[in-house]
Amino acid sequence: MGWTSYHRDKHAESDRDHFAAKFDDHYRIIAHGTASSVFYAAVRDTRTGEVFAYIALMRWSREAYNFAYKDFTETSHPCYYQAPKAVLNALTPTDDEEANVWRERCHRHHAQRDYLRRHMKPGMKVRLSRTVTFEGGDRSDTFTYRQLGKGTRGFLVLGRSRCQIPNWRDYVYALIHPDHGPVLTPVGKDQAKQQNRAPRHADAPTQPTSPRA
Repeated sequence: MGWTSYHRDKHAESDRDHFAAKFDDHYRIIAHGTASSVFYAAVRDTRTGEVFAYIALMRWSREAYNFAYKDFTETSHPCYYQAPKAVLNALTPTDDEEANVWRERCHRHHAQRDYLRRHMKPGMKVRLSRTVTFEGGDRSDTFTYRQLGKGTRGFLVLGRSRCQIPNWRDYVYALIHPDHGPVLTPVGKDQAKQQNRAPRHADAPTQPTSPRA
């Protein structure tokens, strides 16, 4: 299914109410959240008690048809994994293989973010699971983590330049400690187990700022 576009009053209703209206009376949204312009919901079928995940990509514009969406259920395994924990915890067990893989990836996303919040410190080297190529031609998979102040959102630097790498936290393979070397993150452990430490040289998508100073 492609994108569906129409006019929507951005302030008239919540994302939850907007998408709830698209379901018939047999379905209820019991948990929901929006992250990075993606709406996630746990939807209960009141006839069976089954609770499944619903995912809708959203896009706003200044056109007359200012809103567009593209929706999926988890059985389609959409490649968006930031479903809130409340949504994941509300889902009932399923035998669908694609849905279970999608749920596992979402749980891994949260495990990765929780791990980095606890263990990644300013000044620490981080190694990504893929090499980043910048528009200036520089390539690297290892960067330094920085923060401008306590409580501010951190970022990666290479040399003296700040690097714009979308969703880089999802690609952190290892934290490199000065005293005892690299320690694998949840993403790193999963990749090491499933790929038997396969070479990590696929280019990551970037909004590149050349690290050349």
